[in-house]
Amino acid sequence: MPKKRLDPKLRRRLGENVEAYLYLLPVLLILGMFTVFPLFRAFYISLFRWPVVGEREFIGFANYLRLMTRDRDFWEALRNTAYYVAGSVPITLLLATGVAVLLNARLRGRVIARSAFFISYITPVVAVSLVWRWIFHRFYGLLNYGLDWVTDRPPLAWWVSFSPIDWLNEPRFAIPALIIIGVWQFVGFQAIILLAGLQNIDRQYYDAAKVDGANAWHVVRHITVPLLTPQIFFLLIISMIGAFQLFIPVFILFVGGPGPGGAARTIVFYIYETAFYEFRMGLASAASYILFAIIFVLTLIQFRFSRRWVFYGG
Repeated sequence: MPKKRLDPKLRRRLGENVEAYLYLLPVLLILGMFTVFPLFRAFYISLFRWPVVGEREFIGFANYLRLMTRDRDFWEALRNTAYYVAGSVPITLLLATGVAVLLNARLRGRVIARSAFFISYITPVVAVSLVWRWIFHRFYGLLNYGLDWVTDRPPLAWWVSFSPIDWLNEPRFAIPALIIIGVWQFVGFQAIILLAGLQNIDRQYYDAAKVDGANAWHVVRHITVPLLTPQIFFLLIISMIGAFQLFIPVFILFVGGPGPGGAARTIVFYIYETAFYEFRMGLASAASYILFAIIFVLTLIQFRFSRRWVFYGG
């Protein structure tokens, strides 16, 4: 009985698929080794009392229960992280919107201005944190010097008496200092994304609004902002995720510590302390999964409500 041959088109399609997967194989291997495997491995470790030295003991979800019920440092870290997210994300987005509008205007030197704003984003975080550590210095920092200069001039001088702020040693200023760094670093990146959205808006919408007699506020409210919502939504998602993962500025700004009285301890810094200072790998892995769950749920909520306010029309 003669063998049934594959259809030439089907054979060619199978060959193309095999070739494509061969090209993808190195990337898939890297993702599997450094993303997928650690993801499942971390969950496995979170179910154990896992010291670096000594016997490991399976305890199920006891690490999660301990974090949620008895670990004050974890809740402090969660509160500090929420404070940072709630402060940095909206402020950065609002300032970035204003900067994008200015960069979109036909002004001299706007190309240089766009590059200047973007430099803060591509500068290494360690270098940024070291520079800001000097800027925040109580007696020699530029920030206190600038605040003193502003408050020493009328009319503020009549009502304000300024004394140098100890940004790095007073608990109440720890998170605001981190917010200032985050806003400064990311406002340029977000402004460039919003600028691309502004330049993609068809001019016919503005011309039609002008013919209809719309003022500047109506144009911004009913044309510019609705047509920028895809970019705004994208920036909300990535900035929220990045804010929850704050670590390097805390480590550099407070010289490897969680800030005065733990006021700058974030969730990621808590995970770092628990894993590499206290060597409780199981507890640190459980905290990592709780952080993942928080980010995942908040992202799902944003996607769910985005249907009501994000406009993808041309």
